Amino acid sequence: MLLGREGSLWAQTMSASDLGRMSEQMAAMQNNNPYSQEQELDENGNPIEQEEQADSVRVKEIMPLESYFFNDSIRYQKHFKWVADTYTNHVHMMPVDTLLGEFNRDYVFQREDVGDANVGILGGVSTPLNFFRRPSGNNFDFTDAYYAYLFTTENAVHYNNKRPYTSLAYQTAGQKRYAEDKLEVLHAQNITPSTGFNVRYNSYHSRGIYTWQRGKVQDFAAAIAHTGKRYSLHAGVITNSISQRENGGLVEAWHVSDTLYESAQGLPMKMADALNKATNTSFYAVQSFGIPFTPMSDSVFTMADRTAIHFGHAITFNRWGRRYTDTRKGTTYNITDRQGRVVETLNYYDNWFIDPNTTSDTLTESLLSNRLFVQFVPYDRNGVLGTIDGGVGWDHHEYQHFRMDDYLKGQKSDKYNTFYLYADAQGKIGKWFDWHGRARINMIGYRAGDIDFDADAALRFYIKDLPVTLSGQLKYDLQSPSYWEQHYFSNHFAWENNFQRENITEINVALDVPLTGTKIGVNQAIISNPIYYGTDAKPSQDIAIESVSAIYLEQNFTLGGLHLDHRILFQHSTSDIFPVPRLAGHISYYYTFQPVRDVLTMKVGVDCWANTPYYAQAYNPALMTFHNQKDVLVGNYPYANFFLTAKWKTMRIFVQYQHLSEGLLENYKDSFSVPFYPYNRALLKYGVCWYFDD
Repeated sequence: MLLGREGSLWAQTMSASDLGRMSEQMAAMQNNNPYSQEQELDENGNPIEQEEQADSVRVKEIMPLESYFFNDSIRYQKHFKWVADTYTNHVHMMPVDTLLGEFNRDYVFQREDVGDANVGILGGVSTPLNFFRRPSGNNFDFTDAYYAYLFTTENAVHYNNKRPYTSLAYQTAGQKRYAEDKLEVLHAQNITPSTGFNVRYNSYHSRGIYTWQRGKVQDFAAAIAHTGKRYSLHAGVITNSISQRENGGLVEAWHVSDTLYESAQGLPMKMADALNKATNTSFYAVQSFGIPFTPMSDSVFTMADRTAIHFGHAITFNRWGRRYTDTRKGTTYNITDRQGRVVETLNYYDNWFIDPNTTSDTLTESLLSNRLFVQFVPYDRNGVLGTIDGGVGWDHHEYQHFRMDDYLKGQKSDKYNTFYLYADAQGKIGKWFDWHGRARINMIGYRAGDIDFDADAALRFYIKDLPVTLSGQLKYDLQSPSYWEQHYFSNHFAWENNFQRENITEINVALDVPLTGTKIGVNQAIISNPIYYGTDAKPSQDIAIESVSAIYLEQNFTLGGLHLDHRILFQHSTSDIFPVPRLAGHISYYYTFQPVRDVLTMKVGVDCWANTPYYAQAYNPALMTFHNQKDVLVGNYPYANFFLTAKWKTMRIFVQYQHLSEGLLENYKDSFSVPFYPYNRALLKYGVCWYFDD
């Protein structure tokens, strides 16, 4: 697996292999289609002769899954899922987890490599410790801190199911007043073997153990997919909702471990009424129609191995809205000494540009994208030169936020258009080698001259039928700053910038050896004119060349039922504008056993995350972003959970004692991963997931 910056990598297609080899020969093979069952019966259900058909009951033939996207091994799976590429006529396969997996890691960001720096609650903001996984892009930066929770048009999944599939998961922890709750609902069902739909709903809710800490994230997605012999369609609608009480963190870091305060609710926070709300609505539709260069009979249900041309269209729409509110009284706090005496009174914000007493900042951003593309299959979409794609696109951007001259001229929005070209090509040599390249260049209009290029390749050989994969990737981005990095006006922050383009080159190499449980990744980024949020929480640009390097090691050992999993990340940055911990790690030690063979599987163990001290980025509520700081070192604190999970038939259950390390270590005063935002107190969590596939 390549370790790349989150949101910036083009996903690598998991191509089908030799689907088209099953051509007209299928007509001569009785019942070879796993989906079809054609019988002619009389009224009593007995087989009849040909001449009796006129008065008989004919069982309708079930049509096959005709798509050229999926190979035989995928077709025969009971459930499989994928993500549709919104630029080209490709899909990217994803695993369906019906096992124990990482069910006990209810904080979603804990499931990826070494985890995130976070504010300590479910549904709260976070940013990856791994620099190469941090969200990067130039559209609506404000929700990057919620990347782990949100549904997007880029991660919208589609399912194919032999039988309807439903999954219900619920987790909870703590007293009702301070509880954390997580609800995940999924239903996926096929109408025909080639047509299916799914509905998903996720809710992450924390009432908060500290003062004014409540947060909630809700996501909904509905999608439909048709993957026919020639025509394919992927479409869906998505909504996201974020509501977060912002307390600004502790007044003083030492408060978290001082005996002066008897409960977490008594700890003094910097803000008492600030509130962030954000909403998102998206939809997408990607469709294509293929024309083979040679005739196809009805008995052929795939055109994967034929020379063909596909014409397609994609449309996506994204609209974000955000509102931040507070009062001067609610953002004023006292600095006290260890005896509780007030030493100084401060306000969280230095500036009140619009109203000296209250804040109500609103802004919106929308993006409408239209694309026309064509895909040419020279001879076999699973061949050395499998597919060649090209397209033209048009983006319409619209931004709206308050400015002082709106009092005179009325509020208006800024509108921009971009016209661009893009191309894609990929191929493979059997199961041994595959390659992929993609490029986009903005030709006219907003952000004209921006370039995005990505090329990757993977070489495989096999030991005991398990692949050993060596992969590499080269990525180049020449990108303009986002609208909000250039223009922003609110009650607490205002700027007008004229930043230059960033020039980003990434090289990623990875080795994956499943037989030994080994993964190694090496990453190098070279960034010219980097844009970052500085110690004043405002965007800034460094006219220089900086670099970040990383080495990722994963080694998992298995001794019978004992599993010892290790993930370690080494990082180095040439500049403090990209703060990263020198060393970060995650270990998971657990034992798996079956009290009732083939019926009940259980897992008991410990998860632990830790990193070396570094100047971790601080969080600013008014901007909803992370920014640099040089006052507080964060790290050297192991955060551990003890868990017990069980899988009984189609039910999964877990019990977890979260933050096991609280009270066990003398350095509890260091229990932060984001400055002034302490980890949640120790909690007993439990949850259940039940899935049905009938």
